[in-house]
Amino acid sequence: MSKRKKDAIWVTVLSVICGLMMWHAVHWHATGTYLEMLNWTGTDKAYINAAYNLGLMLVIGTVLGLLMEKITNLMGYEVS
Repeated sequence: MSKRKKDAIWVTVLSVICGLMMWHAVHWHATGTYLEMLNWTGTDKAYINAAYNLGLMLVIGTVLGLLMEKITNLMGYEVS
């Protein structure tokens, strides 16, 4: 399998992952789960809210970084 085809597959997979993560965040916002988690701020569950948000940012940042790299490779850009 050629490098270009592998990059195209990776772009597709990473795009689906990003889409699912965005759908998850919008769904939780629409159903009020985020608002409920925000109300945990002064309670013993506050660390769950912080850990969830940090994890979400870490994962989406990593996935977007990999996606941008694969798109750049797919376009054939070479750094001199």
